[in-house]
Amino acid sequence: ENCRNRVERAINKIDGASARVNLRKKEAVVSLDRKIDDETLKNAVESAGYKAVSVKTREVKK
Repeated sequence: ENCRNRVERAINKIDGASARVNLRKKEAVVSLDRKIDDETLKNAVESAGYKAVSVKTREVKK
């Protein structure tokens, strides 16, 4: 749980990003309210001490 919180906090520090981390699936689902480049998201994960392998983007209509 502490690991999950570290990654979520790192991503949530990005203005416009909100993260939910699932360690079992080894993934973070990030909701964005503005365009944020993949490199920014990867850097946030790595700043928490973890490696981001890939970023997949899916647009959801509201």
